[in-house]
Amino acid sequence: MSHDTHIEIKEEKYIVTDGNKKWSYGLMIAGIILTVIGYFTYHPSVEGMNLSAEDLHHLVSKRFWANLLVDSYFTFIIATCAIIFVVISKLSNASWYVAIRRIPEAMSTYMVIGAGLLLAVIVINFYVLHGGIYHWAHPGVMETDPLLMKKTWYLSKPFLLIRLVLFTAFWIYCAAKIRKNSQNEDLIGGIENFEKNFRISATFLVVFGFTFSMMAWDLMMSIDAHWYSTIFTIYNFATGWVSALTVIYLIVWYLRGNGYLKIATDEHQHDLGKFMFAFSVFWTYMWVAQFLLIWYANIPEEVVYYRERMFGSYSFNFYINIVLNFIVPFFLFMMRDAKRNRTMGFIVGGAILVGHWNDCLLMVMPGAMDLPTTISEHNPMGSIDIPNQGIGFMEIGMITFFAGLFLTVVMKALTKANLYPTRHPYIYESALHDVGV
Repeated sequence: MSHDTHIEIKEEKYIVTDGNKKWSYGLMIAGIILTVIGYFTYHPSVEGMNLSAEDLHHLVSKRFWANLLVDSYFTFIIATCAIIFVVISKLSNASWYVAIRRIPEAMSTYMVIGAGLLLAVIVINFYVLHGGIYHWAHPGVMETDPLLMKKTWYLSKPFLLIRLVLFTAFWIYCAAKIRKNSQNEDLIGGIENFEKNFRISATFLVVFGFTFSMMAWDLMMSIDAHWYSTIFTIYNFATGWVSALTVIYLIVWYLRGNGYLKIATDEHQHDLGKFMFAFSVFWTYMWVAQFLLIWYANIPEEVVYYRERMFGSYSFNFYINIVLNFIVPFFLFMMRDAKRNRTMGFIVGGAILVGHWNDCLLMVMPGAMDLPTTISEHNPMGSIDIPNQGIGFMEIGMITFFAGLFLTVVMKALTKANLYPTRHPYIYESALHDVGV
């Protein structure tokens, strides 16, 4: 494929328009309104059970905090995996991504807000709601549950909070240093900042591999504290990774469609699309692997995780997960031209983002939406499962708010630097990128 070899490298700054602000602020305002409506119109009911007013209040509160955890976690891992995309590309000495690297760098600035929201959710659930959506954190549970007694050394509220603060603080620090060094390249050129980022990336990636594992266990897997999966970490990473790639892909399309990022071409769009396609298949592989391992073992405390999701009131969410996260990208994004088509890209990208949000919802809701009760021979889990009340105003409202918040932060971050690194050693190579097909 031929290219114009005359490449003009120049400063190109993004300007947030009034239309951008209306959309992002409008999403946040609409999200708040829908969330409030959903909170006050949610009237849970369990057939054949007489729930007290206190139980009903707990369920409304649980649904609110469970949704807040879902959306905080989902947007946070998107921002985190965005900078991991830069880190991995850097360590692999890739050049093609340089023209679009400022987008994932801008996305990483949301990590501060995301980490703060996650910390607030955990602190309030632990110390204000006396455990809240985390059953193991309820007073007296760890002392009376035979299975959880074996996990007391790890499932400790202060220990978990310390881990969360240290892990996210280190990630945010590394992301900020990488972004600062990248911007310094525009000022002084040379390879000094280029080499600094290589060293930071190497350290960051090694530490991230271990710490992300523990954060996924702490925030998501411990909601179903009797259950565990040996591949839960990579499953969570796959969700965040493909979602981050999708957001990068969509933002590149948006910028190019509005006259920005002229250095990026359909070749870059194609490679991002290939990543989306490939890692949708990878996510599916991890999903099937986790399911098969638990199905084959047939251990009661393990199988209950899928029983609630496959055969209960969450079955629609369970099966639509496969449709949105595998079937849609696999069949619609397989062809070369589809990855280079703006309309098809937004259709598939939208399906992937909704699908992986639903994936996070499935990780949280069935375990969070229950009422604690006495552990007995007939109820070894020590809780009453509450049927899924569907995706209502609260779910739609909260993710709408987070979408607006995420876009606001990213758009503001994009204005702080040139849209691509003008003095990066690989910038011309990236501008001439050709996938060869």
